[in-house]
Amino acid sequence: MSILEIDVHEHEVWGAIDEVLSSLEECKLNGDGEINIIHGYKHGQVLKNYFRSNKFLAEMAREGFRLKMKDISNQAISSFMLI
Repeated sequence: MSILEIDVHEHEVWGAIDEVLSSLEECKLNGDGEINIIHGYKHGQVLKNYFRSNKFLAEMAREGFRLKMKDISNQAISSFMLI
């Protein structure tokens, strides 16, 4: 199973969401089972807090992507499995 990695740490929230949705479509097409979202954390918590929220998971589910959060020990990256 391969992992797709996307770096959104210099994006605004809406731009980051668009990038993640595009990457999730790519995951579906390529058969990737995991995605790592690099959002950073030293210069603000907005992206990290959003991508680690239930709101993000619910919004992705509405778009047709069921995600399960994986290890969150790295403050700069949120990892998800596509289920």
